[in-house]
Amino acid sequence: MPVPVVPNQFELGKYKIVHKPTKAIFNFDPGATAFSSIDWAGVAESPTSAKDYRRDDLLRVAQQLLTKLPK
Repeated sequence: MPVPVVPNQFELGKYKIVHKPTKAIFNFDPGATAFSSIDWAGVAESPTSAKDYRRDDLLRVAQQLLTKLPK
């Protein structure tokens, strides 16, 4: 079972959202509603153990955070 992804695992930076446990970086342009690029860093494409995070879970939570940022 993959590790649950929650908003407090992320750090908001200038034009980027970083998932602290994996160092995955979601880059965006000012006022954007989608990411311009994603560096998956330590995230496997398919979880292989209970300690792994799923990319789709990371993307879903990062996208939720992006939509809540002031435009």
